[in-house]
Amino acid sequence: MGWLGRSKQQAQEAPYSFQDRFQQIRRIVIIYPEKTVWLRIARYALQHLYLLPEPFEFLLLVPADMPHPELFVDHEYISLDYNLRSEAQTALIDRISAFKPDLLMQLEPQPGERLNQLVKALKIQLKVGLGSESSGLNVVYSMKPTDFYEKNILNLIALLKVE
Repeated sequence: MGWLGRSKQQAQEAPYSFQDRFQQIRRIVIIYPEKTVWLRIARYALQHLYLLPEPFEFLLLVPADMPHPELFVDHEYISLDYNLRSEAQTALIDRISAFKPDLLMQLEPQPGERLNQLVKALKIQLKVGLGSESSGLNVVYSMKPTDFYEKNILNLIALLKVE
């Protein structure tokens, strides 16, 4: 078979689909934002995710002083230090790995270097959220000063709606 025959065969293969990948998700780690102003919006917007009919399990990384509202989905809260030192980061990575997540949602709109290091260190195939191109995320939403934070979160949640 010549060169042209190989390229025709490759062209017939189905393209990679995010929709297929998102349909396999059952366990989700969510990093909530640290600042109260973002936290309130995130908590409100994430109700859309918690109300989806799919049977997701959640590991929620939240600021230490955040009250833990009761959710009617399978979930666990972990207090997060957003300036994680290396020894604490290792313990957190081990805890997250034990959960065996399919997806990480990073919702901190202004992640610091230590939070980016944590995201990069996690062995999760699909990482989405807010940050820069160097944040270690597969799908990056960049927050511009004129963006609506809630809309960005709702766009991330829309990726999970199985049709």
